[in-house]
Amino acid sequence: MIELHGLTKLYDDARVVDDVSLTVDQGEFCVLIGPSGCGKSTTLKMINRLVPLTSGRILLHGEDVAALPAEQLRRRIGYAIQSIGLFPHWTVAQNIAVVPTLLKWPKARIADRVEELLALLRLDADGFRDKYPHELSGGQAQRVGVARALAADPDVMLMDEPFGALDPITREVLQAELARVHHETGKTIVFVTHDMDEALKLATRIAVMNEGRLVQYDRPIELLFSPADDFVRDFLGKADLGLKLLTRRWVHQYVAPAPWADRRASMGSLRDIVATHGHVWLVDGDGRPEGLFGARLWRAEGDPLGELSRIHPDWLATPEMTMKEALSRMVWRRVLALPVVDADGRLSGEVTMAGVMGRQPEGAAA
Repeated sequence: MIELHGLTKLYDDARVVDDVSLTVDQGEFCVLIGPSGCGKSTTLKMINRLVPLTSGRILLHGEDVAALPAEQLRRRIGYAIQSIGLFPHWTVAQNIAVVPTLLKWPKARIADRVEELLALLRLDADGFRDKYPHELSGGQAQRVGVARALAADPDVMLMDEPFGALDPITREVLQAELARVHHETGKTIVFVTHDMDEALKLATRIAVMNEGRLVQYDRPIELLFSPADDFVRDFLGKADLGLKLLTRRWVHQYVAPAPWADRRASMGSLRDIVATHGHVWLVDGDGRPEGLFGARLWRAEGDPLGELSRIHPDWLATPEMTMKEALSRMVWRRVLALPVVDADGRLSGEVTMAGVMGRQPEGAAA
């Protein structure tokens, strides 16, 4: 899909990018990461020729990008940046439609595409179509920027620290949205960040750069387990490698059968289940968890066997949730297990602290 061969960029005598070679396959989410000044943004900009390369080759679907007219190349590549760059006197719909308009799409097709992308980025069309950039929050504007980059259905999305200026809550929400968009569209994405947590959360492959050179190019799990050298190990952050690993583990890999009973079950039957399993999840008539019966999952002193604890929504886990988030919920709520629910909120299993610590997850090499 995208091939970099000996990519080099010189500014006077300084090698900003030094002989970088890597391949990004179709549908990959490749993250370029490294300290400030390592050459990651320059590498990204050379792909769509915003920065001319000094030597080397870049191939897109086997074609040398240097041989393609710049305008044609950039229409095949979506581009989103930290500052967004929305045109201030154009509406949201007009901003999203920039490239399709340049490509002379029919007006009806453009309107349909704007509606489709607003829905994809979870922006209500009626509420946002006619707004201007100054009426948007930072997170909303960034969503519009991503929609604009996707507007002409490009082969590739290039994203240069698109969430770097956002507050942590908005950033986390948009990271999840981008992961969902990538999953739903299958787009090939090359994404620049200096945040390793962000890289581990989003990437299918991570390219670690330092002083213009590519130090390691691997899948996140391989990067965590086998860092190429001390620089990569330090950049990963040795103090919390275990927690970072859990950002690449998902609840569905650890879910186990959950002992359960109807909430109207007799006290005797509940005690029998607790005697065997240590606890029982109580479910309503639709199979949705409502309570926890049994004390062995609780650290709180004075919680006797037989006391019923109501399930708070924050205690629920879903199959696609990361184990880092599930573990955080256990610690925050002082519980040693979470009920796992399906898309309809029905109990499908449980994930436990003991399972995290004592069992190799299914699909561990993912």
